[in-house]
Amino acid sequence: MPMADSGLRTRWDGRRVLISGHSGFVGSWLAMTLRHLNAEVDGFALNDTRATRDRHTWLTAHGVKGHLGDIRDFDAVHRVMSGAPYDAVFHLAAQPVVRVGWEDPHTTLTTNINGSVNILEAARRCAPSVLVHVTSDKCYRNRAWPWPYRETDEMGGGCPYSVSKAAAELVFEGYAKLLDASRPRVASVRFGNIIGGGDHTEHRLVPDTVAALSSGTPIRLRRATAVRPWQHVLDVVRGLLLLADALDDGTVAPGTALNFAPPGDGATAGELATTLAAHWTAAVGREGPTDEPVLLADGFDPGFVEEELLRLDGRLAAAALDWHHRYGLDDAAAAIVDWHRSVLAGTPPQEATAEQIARFFAHVPSSSPADPTGGTRA
Repeated sequence: MPMADSGLRTRWDGRRVLISGHSGFVGSWLAMTLRHLNAEVDGFALNDTRATRDRHTWLTAHGVKGHLGDIRDFDAVHRVMSGAPYDAVFHLAAQPVVRVGWEDPHTTLTTNINGSVNILEAARRCAPSVLVHVTSDKCYRNRAWPWPYRETDEMGGGCPYSVSKAAAELVFEGYAKLLDASRPRVASVRFGNIIGGGDHTEHRLVPDTVAALSSGTPIRLRRATAVRPWQHVLDVVRGLLLLADALDDGTVAPGTALNFAPPGDGATAGELATTLAAHWTAAVGREGPTDEPVLLADGFDPGFVEEELLRLDGRLAAAALDWHHRYGLDDAAAAIVDWHRSVLAGTPPQEATAEQIARFFAHVPSSSPADPTGGTRA
């Protein structure tokens, strides 16, 4: 059932939560949201980049207790999960970049597959109340067909990253059978492309576009016509909270796998970049004259194979959780530009994040948006 901020605060107030990958892009937004809702939040992450170390520092200042460790190390994972059982565990720790999968397949495969094994085995032994396991829409064998992938479509992959996500889903399936009649209640989520302020991952569209806009250099797109299910991180975070609640109260059956995707058929990389540029230009224009951003849709070679078309059917999650995206592409782009321009102006990133969380959860709607279809299959 949809809940306003007050309802979420009531349900999450004082609950003990563990997030693997808490200092990552999505993990940090989830951790900050849970602290906004007065939950007790622990994190587990490797913190092997400047961005994750920076997030770890300001998350600690906001009351998140971070544990340094490698998700591939079972003993480390088990130690953190031992003790009084957590009310909820969110497994987000991963190697999240397709390109890195080509460059370092061993790390990608061991992190994404063994990470799932370790978090699920530790949960089997330590029995938290619920566990939400996260993978990606890349878990599906890409057939380059025009309709969105459903939860029943074939797992597979044409690259190390996709294989790692498909294998992680199979690991989840095996553990879900073991845990069917016991705690934790588990579900797996397959994310579509998540966008938002504070993503500093190299070779991703939004960070690359924001960097070009802030430096006044041309925006270069690998493939402007590539279609993806873009969705704002706050919509996804709210979906994760609703799913954990639904697992806990039995509304969603243990072992369920759900796609998290926006309604409709997605948008092209070019459309997202153009929308970001328009909001950036409007914001700069309010401060004085500005030149129009230059977008180069030149299809430069990224050095790896990239699928042209990937659509994801999110209707099952929308129905099961009564969960609807608040932000469409334009709203998401506006929020991203607002976050980055605020930080560039001197606002600490944690404050920009907290401000957007408060604004979003103060106005979560209780009815569905205009386009609930999620696309159709021919």
